[in-house]
This record gives sequence, C-alpha cells and structure tokens, in this order.
Amino acid sequence: MKLALLLEGLEGRIEGDAAVEISGLSYDSRAVAAGHLFFSLARDPERRRANITDALNRGARAIVVASGGGGGARPAVTVVESARPRLLMGAAAARFFSAPSERLDLIGITGTSGKTTTTYLLASILEAAGHPAGIIGTVGIFIRHNKISSGLTTPESIDIESALARMEREGVRHVAAEVSSIGIAEGRVDALNFRGAMFTNLGRDHLDYHGTLEDYFAAKLELFTEILPRSRRADIFAVSRGDDPYGQRVLAAVPTRKLSFGLEPGLDVYPQNYVADAAGIRATIIALGKKIEFTSPLIGELNLINILGASAVSVALGIEPAAVAEGVRRCPGAPGRMEAVAARAGVLVIVDYAHKPNALEAVLEAARKFTRGRVICVFGCGGDRDRGKRPIMGAIAAQLSDLPIVTSDNPRSEDPNAIIAEIEAGLRDAMKEPGARAKDFRVEPGRRAAIALALRIAAPGDTVIVAGKGHENYQLVGDRVLAFDDRAVIGEIALEQGYLKN
Repeated sequence: MKLALLLEGLEGRIEGDAAVEISGLSYDSRAVAAGHLFFSLARDPERRRANITDALNRGARAIVVASGGGGGARPAVTVVESARPRLLMGAAAARFFSAPSERLDLIGITGTSGKTTTTYLLASILEAAGHPAGIIGTVGIFIRHNKISSGLTTPESIDIESALARMEREGVRHVAAEVSSIGIAEGRVDALNFRGAMFTNLGRDHLDYHGTLEDYFAAKLELFTEILPRSRRADIFAVSRGDDPYGQRVLAAVPTRKLSFGLEPGLDVYPQNYVADAAGIRATIIALGKKIEFTSPLIGELNLINILGASAVSVALGIEPAAVAEGVRRCPGAPGRMEAVAARAGVLVIVDYAHKPNALEAVLEAARKFTRGRVICVFGCGGDRDRGKRPIMGAIAAQLSDLPIVTSDNPRSEDPNAIIAEIEAGLRDAMKEPGARAKDFRVEPGRRAAIALALRIAAPGDTVIVAGKGHENYQLVGDRVLAFDDRAVIGEIALEQGYLKN
C-alpha cells in the first residue's frame, strides 16, 4: 500500500516521498523488514535515535515520529510527523489489515480484576455454542485453544489488528479481549470497532501511571463513553456490575444498550442460589428472566461473579442458556487465577495473580468462606510500581489471613527488603485494629523459601494462598529475568519434602 493511501485523511504530515510502497508496519525496530513503516514511540531521545537507526538499517521505508523533530532519521528517508504517533499507528494498522473488527464480534473487558478469567469463560461459552473464539489478554493471544503470542494485557494496535486479521482468516468470528486502562489511555484500542464492552470492578492499580483513582477510572470509562459508541458495529451493548459503585457509574454514563450483573436480586443477571467452595461452584442464575443452572470447577465467590459477567455478555450476544451452562461447566479457568495446586494432603494450595489490593482482598475473602482451618497468605509487592499500595496490601493480609508471610515479588530495580519494610508497616498497624485475624506474621525475602515455609507450617484444613505472580514463569530481579513459576515451585517443594510422591 502506498504511504499516501495508508495515511489518507489521518493526522500526520508527510515529509518526503508520499508514494513510497509500504509492505508492513512495525513499532519494534527488531521486527522491521524491508519496506516497513516504522513508528518511533520511545520517549528517551537516545533510545529513539538508536531505534530509528536500527529500523533504517533493517530496511524501513518511512518513519513516524512525534511532532517537533525528525528523531535522527536520514534526510533521504520519508518522515511522518504526528502529534500522537500511537493514535496514528492504530488508525493506520486498522486500514493496513482491512479493519477486521468491523466484521468480528469483539468484546472488550475492562476492570481492575477478573478480566482474564472472564475472557476464558466467555470463549468457552462461545465454543459451546458452536462459535470459534479468540482471546487477547494477559496470558497471551489465542486462536481457539492455540497460543500465537505473549505480551501486554492490551497489545499495541499493530499486534491487535494483525491478530484479529489472522483470527478472521482462520474462521474465528468472536473475540474476547482484555482492555487495560493504560491501553485505553495510550490509544491502542481507539481504532477498534467493539460489539460490546464489559466492566468488572475497580480498585487501586496503576496509580504510578494515572496518578489518582479517579483518573484511573476515567480511563476505563472512556471505553464505554467514547470508544464503544463510535463503533461501526450494529446493536452494540455494555455490561457492568450493578452492585459496585463504579459499575453503577458506568451504567449511568453509557449511552448504549446495557445489562447489569452482580449478586443482588433485581439485576439483569444474578444468582437465585449458589454454593461456592473449594469443590467448585454450583448455582442457579437468572439472566433476563431465564433460568440457567450450572456447575463449575472454578473456586470461590469471586469466580461466581466472573461467571455472572460472562453470562451477561453471552445473553447480550443471544447465546442460549444451555450453551452458557455447558461453556461454564467446561471452562477450567485461566492459568494462575485461583488455581489449585496439589501439594500436601488435607491442605488446599491456591496460586493467584492478585498483585493489587482489591484482588488480594477478594481472594482472601473467598478463601475464608470455604476454609475450616487457617488461611496462610504468601505475598509481596512489585518494585518500580505504585508504592502506596504496599502498606494497604499488608493491612489486607493482616485483616483477612491468619498468617501472612511477606516475601519478594518482582523487585525489579528496588531492594526487596525495602519493599517488604513498606508492606510490614501496614501489617503492623492493621494487626492492632479490632477484628484483625493475624496475630503474627513472618518475613522471608526468598520467594521459594517463603513458599516452603507456608507448606511446612500448614496443617490439614488450612488453605495456603500464594499471591502476586499467577501464570508468570519468571521473576524480575534487577536487570535479570529469572526462571520462577509459583506452581512449579510448589510441586518441586512438595516432592522434595515428601508431601507428595512421584
């Protein structure tokens, strides 16, 4: 496609040959091939110059840079100046890949917690209804059950459009996509045509990026008030928690067809009765007056809420109740989300991705309801991220678990002991409050040692929650990426200590 045609009507000023042929799009210089249009997104000037030089050496035909400078591009190369290169990239990617979202039922799912599990549930329901489905999210991009890539929760727009185009070629017509607040704020999803959007909940997260909780919510709300309404799809809809204050704000603001879900009777989708324990979930729900009875292997009340949300989206899409029930029954859940790991007889060990306050709170509250013994919680906080959540998470662990064990998560460039000290401050203060369950806590900076400690002191009837990393199979320490998978480590320790036999 000629550059002029690719960018026709879009924001951007072309300096050089507008008739140059573009064979592909890239934002990572390492992925550039001959004929590509390269989008220079690095903020650091030195890194930006290095990336552009690398892209040119690999054969880039034109370069997109932020307005105000050529970014070191060679004079003979066509340069496109844009006030917002990421927005231009999204619009150009949609055009280059023939806008697959105009023909797919793309469902965007946003919220602080529950996004990943909801995408897995929705895909399972769609498959049960005979509709091949795709997933875009934290664990990766999937076409049916085949993983084609890993990356960001909400990938860059080139990756999204490319994946959707591939899904369309392979017969997929429905896609469940996690939509992060940062993805919305950076314009990664601006050019997408969503059929529907869903809001799960809101709690503290990404404040190092957004600044305030209200700004964080405003970014998510934009999916419903700005991006969804301008979709070219017909019969668009929004789904949101009706028993959550932020979910209610979404419902009040959205100008499209909408459905509410939650635990309260009277919402569009709610449970008539249910049991949510360590053995799974058994429930009867009412969805727009229709009764759906199901069983699920997923654990805890928080997963019941995820099921309600996925069911609400399914009903909005016209999926029959029998397919909803079958899809829920089939779905094993997402990796590292309330995932039970065999470790010790009589002890339930659960790995969860909970790395933010409301997620940790939800996991511990769910565990408390089905645990007859103690709830032991192994957790930490990531480095180079929102420091304010550290004492908050410490307080939550003290209030809701019987024995918190504080350890290292992904410390990145920070001293793990300094992170732990900030968590400890919240733990100690909360333990003084009436009603706090924890009377003591342990500190073990080594994550493997902390998990081993939890398994050693657990007794029959106890539940051990290992929180923070979920599906991740690495640990970020300084500039190193170390192999570390909580689930694998639990299994190794169980064998080493003789809790399990080969």
